[in-house]
Amino acid sequence: MLRVLLVENDTLLRSTMEGALEQRGALVVAACADAEEALAAADRVAFNILLTDLDLGTGPNGIVIAHALRRQRPDLGVVVLTSYRDPRLAGAKLAQLPDGADYVVKDTVSDLTMLVEVMDRAVARMGAAGRAPAGRPVVTLQLTDAQTEILRLVALGLTNAEIARARSVTEASVERTINRIAHRLGIAGDPMRNPRVQMTRAYFSLSGASDDQPPAP
Repeated sequence: MLRVLLVENDTLLRSTMEGALEQRGALVVAACADAEEALAAADRVAFNILLTDLDLGTGPNGIVIAHALRRQRPDLGVVVLTSYRDPRLAGAKLAQLPDGADYVVKDTVSDLTMLVEVMDRAVARMGAAGRAPAGRPVVTLQLTDAQTEILRLVALGLTNAEIARARSVTEASVERTINRIAHRLGIAGDPMRNPRVQMTRAYFSLSGASDDQPPAP
């Protein structure tokens, strides 16, 4: 049986997922809102799969929790469920994903039965001889880490000067990078379209957020 440690900061979604997963044969041993709750629960319950949102608002994100629990339980299956099509949009790095973790974008999950199947495979993978390291591939942007981070900072509303200070580079370097991002996203060269506005809209679309929901800081 799947014994699930669920981490989701949205109260309604957490409750809904808990009930839906148990209807499909999984046992949710703890449903937590953040890293503190998850790590405390891990000391008192037995589980074989971590199902966590990537962006948990304030505090450590789901990838940080996954690594902390993997150090305690090397055989733990991990599924990171998120609206972000690329973890770097939430400020995470691809290299931070635990070996064998499944990265699942929410709008690709048609129903909870599919998610249970993903978790079953994640548990089986970590229990297999040789511990196959590859989970589901992460859908990534055709942008470098630096470009993705600057896209995120533009969406946060930072000016070129503020981005330059945050990244310890020159404003000219930031301007060049923004131009490259606009080109990569296919929004360059139209004088009627503000590149920063279009980049921000692209960020919201790729992160699954609404226009009035701020990016992860």
